[in-house]
Amino acid sequence: MMDLIPPVLKRRWPLALVALFFAAYGWVLVAATGSGHDGVIGPHFNALGADWVIFMTAGRAVFTGDLGHIYNQLWITQTTNGQFAHWLSGPLPAPLFPYPPVYLLLVAPFAKLSVGWSLLLSQLAQFGALALGLHRLAPDKFHLFFLLGALLCPAASNNVLAGSNAVLMAALIVGGLSLLDIRPILAGALLGLMIFKPQYFPLLPLALIAARQARAFAAMSASAILFTLASVLVFGPQLWLDWVNVYLAPQQVAGVNATEWGSMWDESVSTIATLLGAPRWLALAAQGTAVLAAAAFVWRAFRVRHPMRLAILCCAVLLASPHVSNYDLVLLAIAALLYVRSLPESSRPLALMLPLAAYAAPIYNPPRAMPLGLVTPLVILGLMTALWGGILGPKRQEKPLARRG
Repeated sequence: MMDLIPPVLKRRWPLALVALFFAAYGWVLVAATGSGHDGVIGPHFNALGADWVIFMTAGRAVFTGDLGHIYNQLWITQTTNGQFAHWLSGPLPAPLFPYPPVYLLLVAPFAKLSVGWSLLLSQLAQFGALALGLHRLAPDKFHLFFLLGALLCPAASNNVLAGSNAVLMAALIVGGLSLLDIRPILAGALLGLMIFKPQYFPLLPLALIAARQARAFAAMSASAILFTLASVLVFGPQLWLDWVNVYLAPQQVAGVNATEWGSMWDESVSTIATLLGAPRWLALAAQGTAVLAAAAFVWRAFRVRHPMRLAILCCAVLLASPHVSNYDLVLLAIAALLYVRSLPESSRPLALMLPLAAYAAPIYNPPRAMPLGLVTPLVILGLMTALWGGILGPKRQEKPLARRG
């Protein structure tokens, strides 16, 4: 079993124990919340799957004839809190179904199940997909290091706490990128499915263009278009217009704008700039600068086939996104694991502090509740820079991390 641990962690084992402590704490929160002891040892989450019940409300509307209401904030608030009062410890303050209609294609198959079973099966499906992606990513026995590290990380337990879909996002990105050099069409098809989480999508085609992966780019485009057309055929085009209107004309219920309320509790650059007192224009300018920086890193990393290009992409999509939640930081945890795996055994303890901060980021977030979270974009940028290993990057092409064959 010790052969599965990178040499640097064997030598600096106290820091590895700290990471395991943070991971264990996250899963204890899951157990406490799920057993009716919400908030006993940490923040209140209301109930397991507080996001999932909103998705379930939208999914059930497919079968009840209420599909036209899922982007109505008043309807989704009243229906979610009414249908799932037995599951929630109290009414959700600002439910919103923020995803485009394609996401309904993934939620609807679970909609007629009970909350508990649907949450369990949907999470198992996500974690299974991520396990497959990580198995393809890592060579030989070391896939178990990535598997255990990613599945135990605080962001993964946050995904279960919320009943969200960040683990699926990580599975698609890791799986797609690990297949890029050996099965580009399948890789592109997987990456195209990321259209269900559009704030993380734009840097993916940029990466494929930079890598000169024309077949993968074509497959990604076809996959995204077919996924979208399938939702139009099943649910109708009006639903897409309703989704766009959620952001063009935000609604309020009891004085709460659910779109703005959700943004207040995230870790994006614009939100953190706002929390630091920046006016709106400056917060948006900071976010735009982050987008440009992230795009530059991705373009160069994939153009020169940087050996850490997947990890750099994981960091970049988080830095560029206008909305980042705790569970989305599973990408940051995977980037941290890739970085640790690359460190020589002789590395000083200080070299492990940055990936440790990245791995444990959900523990000290969101910044509105815990001021230490204000450093999160700096942690992301710092890890991305460390992964790059220098301003000019590598001067030779490297083989991808994934196995061939």
